[in-house]
Amino acid sequence: MNNRRRFLTTMTRLGLAAGLGPLVLRLLEGEAHAAEGGLHPASYWHAEADRVVCDLCPHQESLGDGDLGICRVRQNRGGSMVTHGYDQPCILNIDPIEKNPLTHVLPGSSALAVAHAGCNLRCLYCQNWEFSQKSPTQTRNLRDFDQQKTIGKAKARELRCIVFTYTEATNSIEFVTGMARLARSSGLTPTLCTGGFVNEKPFDDVLAPFAAATITFKGPTEEFYGKVCGGRLKPVLETMVRVKAAGKWLEVATLIVPTLNDETGALVSMASWIVKNLGAETPWHLERFMPQYKLRDLPETPQATLERARKIGLEAGLKYVYISNVAPHEGNHTYCPGCGKAVIKRLGFKVLSHELAGGQCPGCQHRLPGLWA
Repeated sequence: MNNRRRFLTTMTRLGLAAGLGPLVLRLLEGEAHAAEGGLHPASYWHAEADRVVCDLCPHQESLGDGDLGICRVRQNRGGSMVTHGYDQPCILNIDPIEKNPLTHVLPGSSALAVAHAGCNLRCLYCQNWEFSQKSPTQTRNLRDFDQQKTIGKAKARELRCIVFTYTEATNSIEFVTGMARLARSSGLTPTLCTGGFVNEKPFDDVLAPFAAATITFKGPTEEFYGKVCGGRLKPVLETMVRVKAAGKWLEVATLIVPTLNDETGALVSMASWIVKNLGAETPWHLERFMPQYKLRDLPETPQATLERARKIGLEAGLKYVYISNVAPHEGNHTYCPGCGKAVIKRLGFKVLSHELAGGQCPGCQHRLPGLWA
């Protein structure tokens, strides 16, 4: 109960509690128990002697019979790879699309947010660790989940998007790819939030049905990724470039963590890389860290630090730099780079006004990039 109270307190302070449906709150109550069933044949692996090698992510793990991967989702069962939790999400919620975060995709629309437990990174500061740092066998999951019926209900509630978020969606690639295709064929806009630590072939496959993606750019160096996240930077950079090359809409998010990635040099490095490799029109979301998981002794990110980071991003040449998890703030808004007008005003994740017409500024007629309809 203390964890639940702390979670709700944090959400209220950030102005997000209204976006959390009752399912999320219910899943945080009580003791976690093992999922019933949910096993599904996995893709992206090969046999090697008496072991199986997972080809999904750069960990490229070699698993003996019964071994569970670092993601806690994929397992060697009798010489074949299976995935846990298929069709058994631990989160099903209605969120504003801005929470993804996506600010240039159907602003003000509501999205069906779906997540399965598990992640192939071990970020010490994880803000969703109750789900991401557990296996589907350890979380309370939906039973009798039906993808088609769920999408039908989403459309009946006039939702416009589906987003796979909160945990690492690509770990459940078989489920995510299938449901994204189904959603797209049904008229929903599929969007993906990922840490981007995934191999090229599986990522290209999972990305195909998606219209947009948010990738978390966690820090500027291999040392940061190794010590803080349990991964590597290079594959993440390559993933971001592949999204852009595929013609998908891309936004980048960075959780600014005091003492870890908030130094001026680190921020300049990340902003400059985005401009050079993804383009100046790529939105960059600077998110406030709240003390969570294994870094509870760190302070929350000062507002002044986020404002300094935003200034660095703008000075590096980025045209759309947002401040998240602080509201109200001028960094919540979208500004026209042509005339400086605030063309979309927000209070946190809530859109207060939206003056773009097909992405065009009503003042100077400058066309802003994004998916506006």
